[in-house]
Amino acid sequence: MNYPYEREFTTYCKNEKNYSDLTMLIVNKSLTNFWKYFEAGNDAGTPLSEIKAADIQNYLNNLETNLKLKENTINKYLSHIRVYFTFLYSHHFITDYPMVEINGRKFNRKHTYVINWMDKLPDIAKIPNIHPETVFMMLGISLGYLPDQVLKLRYNDVATRINSYTLRQYLKNHVNFSIDENPYILGKKYGGYYASDFHLAQKVRPDRELIGMDITLQNLRLSYVYSILSRKDLTDEDLLRILKVDIKSLVYYRQNMMRYNTLIEFSLDSDYEV
Repeated sequence: MNYPYEREFTTYCKNEKNYSDLTMLIVNKSLTNFWKYFEAGNDAGTPLSEIKAADIQNYLNNLETNLKLKENTINKYLSHIRVYFTFLYSHHFITDYPMVEINGRKFNRKHTYVINWMDKLPDIAKIPNIHPETVFMMLGISLGYLPDQVLKLRYNDVATRINSYTLRQYLKNHVNFSIDENPYILGKKYGGYYASDFHLAQKVRPDRELIGMDITLQNLRLSYVYSILSRKDLTDEDLLRILKVDIKSLVYYRQNMMRYNTLIEFSLDSDYEV
């Protein structure tokens, strides 16, 4: 079995939806891909009931930003996921339907990104009840690392690159030195690192209200990229060096920024600012 209730779902689709074997092969491939993404970012045995609408949207965002899939292809993934969760809910395998917020909607490439938050990280770290994972995800991205690199960052990778004394102390106080003298800054409770930010994004979701922006590594990376692209003092050579991308990717990001995205400046409640 590649994903939960695959056998039951396959039987349902063939009997109720009249899906051919070829269609089911494609659907099963889509759902297996989604389930692997979910498992990679969660502890073993995490139930289906833990999957929320925002998690599915994060996965779709990942297909676009990391795999560079086209809109129509992402829509196919979404349609397969929708049929699957409709089956689970209608057959009482889950009690909450996570597709309500995105059911019937086309995947929209228009996004709003919050930019120029990087210099505010010392202030963000002082927000009461902010999750350390939020600060560390933002820290890794602000230092120019790619999302998959951020997941593998250790304390020594970033400690000497932080200019703010406040932020250095925050890092030192919130990583787990009890299991490793050079721990992963986003490590699992008992050691090791997550293969994706799926679990982390679930944990830090409440912080979205505190800082006014989505907190996934993919979204943070794009907001960082657009922050740098929006600067008028940088040449293309500067941009290629800072963003660590090739010219093709630079053109891709620049076109998306101009055609599909709205950029707004990051602002923080004055109560949190130093």
